[in-house]
Amino acid sequence: MKSLKRYFLLFAVCLCFCMPAKAFDRSYENSHLSIYTTYKKTGKNLDLLVAVTLKNGWHILYKNPGDTGLPTTFSFSDTDARLLASSVPEKFIYDDVLAQYGFSDKAYYLFRLSNIAENPTLKMTWMACKESCEPEEMTFSLAKQTMPLFTDLREDAKKTFPSVWPQPLFAKVLKNDLVLSSDDALPEDILYFIPDEKGILSAIDPQTLNEGQLYAPMNDTSKIPSGGLIITKNGAFSAIVYQQKPAMLLLLILAFAGGILLNLMPCVFPVLSLKAIHLAQNSRKKKGRALRALMYILGVVASFLSVAGLLYFFKRGGALLGWGFQLQSPIFVGIMIVLFVLILLYLFNIFKFKTDYTNHLLKVSELNSFFTGFFAVLIASPCTGPFMGALIGYALFESAEIYFPVFIVLGLGYALPFALLELYPSVIKSILPKPGKWMVCLKYILSIPIILTVFWLVWILSHQLMPHRQSDSWETYSQSAVEQSLSSGQAVFIDFTAKWCLSCLLNEQTTLDSKAFLDAAKANNIKLLKADWTNKNDDIFRALKKYNRSSVPLYVFYPQNSRDYMILPQLLTPNTVLSVVNE
Repeated sequence: MKSLKRYFLLFAVCLCFCMPAKAFDRSYENSHLSIYTTYKKTGKNLDLLVAVTLKNGWHILYKNPGDTGLPTTFSFSDTDARLLASSVPEKFIYDDVLAQYGFSDKAYYLFRLSNIAENPTLKMTWMACKESCEPEEMTFSLAKQTMPLFTDLREDAKKTFPSVWPQPLFAKVLKNDLVLSSDDALPEDILYFIPDEKGILSAIDPQTLNEGQLYAPMNDTSKIPSGGLIITKNGAFSAIVYQQKPAMLLLLILAFAGGILLNLMPCVFPVLSLKAIHLAQNSRKKKGRALRALMYILGVVASFLSVAGLLYFFKRGGALLGWGFQLQSPIFVGIMIVLFVLILLYLFNIFKFKTDYTNHLLKVSELNSFFTGFFAVLIASPCTGPFMGALIGYALFESAEIYFPVFIVLGLGYALPFALLELYPSVIKSILPKPGKWMVCLKYILSIPIILTVFWLVWILSHQLMPHRQSDSWETYSQSAVEQSLSSGQAVFIDFTAKWCLSCLLNEQTTLDSKAFLDAAKANNIKLLKADWTNKNDDIFRALKKYNRSSVPLYVFYPQNSRDYMILPQLLTPNTVLSVVNE
């Protein structure tokens, strides 16, 4: 009997030593969850599987936590790690106000480790959430050995991993929505899209499928997600997101058309009077026409590239600047006042350059053409015409190979009309008499816009140095004022303007400050907000960016009980605005 007991004990000991090693390398457990790690050699690398089991109704958060909370993170030391796959999260909704993405049952994370040192470690941080969220962390020591049961556990994990979306997924920003599309229409069983990056989309706002495209409300319209999860009724799919860009040819056509139409904007008139004087004086000179036209074009393009180049440089350095930023500087405005006063003194023969060299330069028509084009852009560019607002707003956030060609073509379109008049002056000759004293009189008449420009610049400078009180009918813009009005269901009209924007001032005088408009706004209980961008203002810049613009004028109208806005034309008429606000 004792011999039998001895053999039985020996068999039990042998059985223990012959049992497989523990299935999990390290474990951690508290009242919220349990965490296990197991791994397996794959060639020279290790595949590490982290398994998390949640308890008692608690959940942890996905890498994109949603509207609030911090993501679950993994930090490795003494090894390189790449995440191969992770489980598909659920959506947790709190009182229809906030939503989170996370895991309430099990979560699996599969990593591939390479370049492994002797004692690699993993630091894992997470937030355990229920009625409230509690931040927690744990550091695991990862030993080099092959773990049994890895394959079985990985089979369980694979059931929670997303499949791969079979087609490219394209994204573009339309107003405040991210619009997702594919080569074919997106299937009707799509529920929502979860981007990899947090903060881009609102997790609580519903996403809608319309004509094969998914519309998702955005928190930040300046970013496009790099990828994400498509959640459908029949499973989840991981997808890479490609930014849908308009065709370059279409961009350049719009830029060219926008440049031509810019000649019709009120901002351009004062400076182009210089070109009109020059054309009148040289309408009968055949020699050098092509060169004068070319120099005018070069002056315009050089000025556009100078302003665009400085803006590109400053924005890449983190500055919050938009188109027309030069006129937000009192120093620049002061320099332009001095410059235009000197031009006036020269035109009226009050001021003369005494040296033979400078007199010779001033008589060179080609240089006159160049500088006329150059200064026309410096003063006129802050105002944007049709196509220009959306076009510049798009280009400012694009790479250099898109950004600079747009401004070059914009300059070519702007320069074209007067360059053609320089090349083919027959139209001017047909309406002008032969040279004589009348040309002196015409020079004085055409100098009137330049005189008005000087007064305008002085007026701008006074508002920059000593801001004036605005009309009682308008309130100063703030995002909180917009949110407060929209939350109460009140209609909102926002006027993005600046004292250096002549188109803005024209719209205000003819339409926005008219009794008819103000009475209509009061009758319809419309909140009127004025965002004055005369001086640099980061809050206004961010607001413009929200509407995919970087220039003024911009007019935004939110109807009553709606967060869907409309953008009005850059040149307003009373009938246009009244029809919108009354409707």
